[in-house]
Amino acid sequence: MSRAAALLRRLDRTSAERQRGVELVTLRLRQMVDELESATSERDELALARLVAPALLARLSAHGAELARGEVRWRPARQGLRWAPSDRASGAEGRAWFRVRFEDLTTHVGPQGLSAASAETRELELEVDTTTSPWRLWQALEVERR
Repeated sequence: MSRAAALLRRLDRTSAERQRGVELVTLRLRQMVDELESATSERDELALARLVAPALLARLSAHGAELARGEVRWRPARQGLRWAPSDRASGAEGRAWFRVRFEDLTTHVGPQGLSAASAETRELELEVDTTTSPWRLWQALEVERR
């Protein structure tokens, strides 16, 4: 009986450690996404430079400039962020891939008025540098809908 009890205690500890790990990853991903949304909506390129890799920053900056020329304000927003580990192999030490699912509530405000996303659920695969705080987004790939 003591052997079974010891095994159960060990499994419980492993389960609790796994749960703490899941909660920590969820917290860090939410923090990164919240800060990205804030920096993007405020067009704060300095904050974006801390949060995304240079190649991704260039794409975001070009997109922001294109919207600005059309006098459109992009307000990215998401709801219900959920994640799972991805099968993709990371490109470097300290990076990890996550499959993130959320409801897209992005709006665009421009001369023609307000246009909103159709509140559709989207899935992205994100490569994240976990060695920085907050985490830094390295790549983002949209998962094809089936």
